[in-house]
Amino acid sequence: MRHDGPRSGARPAQPNSKLADQLERITPRFDELTQRARLGIDSADQYNELEELAQGIARDILEPFRGNAGRAAHPPLYLSADGTKAGW
Repeated sequence: MRHDGPRSGARPAQPNSKLADQLERITPRFDELTQRARLGIDSADQYNELEELAQGIARDILEPFRGNAGRAAHPPLYLSADGTKAGW
């Protein structure tokens, strides 16, 4: 799955303020996560809490791109670089 180049026949890039606004709303939570990590982690519980916050932020970053349908029930364990082969 590649996202680094334009698709053939793709329209010229247009500003997407809705997408940018959705992503921008996540910024304060990411800043808080970063600040808490800079303060240091004293326990495994604290580490796990920060990881959960990071996973929530990651889900929220992907949502504007993929919708909120959730993750696949059985995602492939392997996906080739060109996206043509997968293995479970």
